[in-house]
Amino acid sequence: MIYHGVRRTPSSSIYRLGLALFDLEQPDICLSRGDSWMFAPEADYERQGDVQDVVFPCGYTIGADGDTIRLYYGAADSCIALATGSIRELLEWLDENGHSEQAHDRRHRPT
Repeated sequence: MIYHGVRRTPSSSIYRLGLALFDLEQPDICLSRGDSWMFAPEADYERQGDVQDVVFPCGYTIGADGDTIRLYYGAADSCIALATGSIRELLEWLDENGHSEQAHDRRHRPT
């Protein structure tokens, strides 16, 4: 799942995209969630517009090869943009930069 979240700073807010993987049979179980953001405002059209420093997912399509993802996203609340990537590479990124929600919950549960 590609989702967006906001980080509030003293000067403004930054909207960025995160990545999480859920169990197909039990979608209420998060298998892994990225420890950092995978996509953040960088280009001028993402940083300057009606609302500064904003990217948010609007939808995606998967190519005929089953690996190419085309992510349509809002930028600075002023336009829609397109990012293209690889599902395989997103999953590799999640393996390297993610954690299991269950392991995280067990570590942070009061005893």
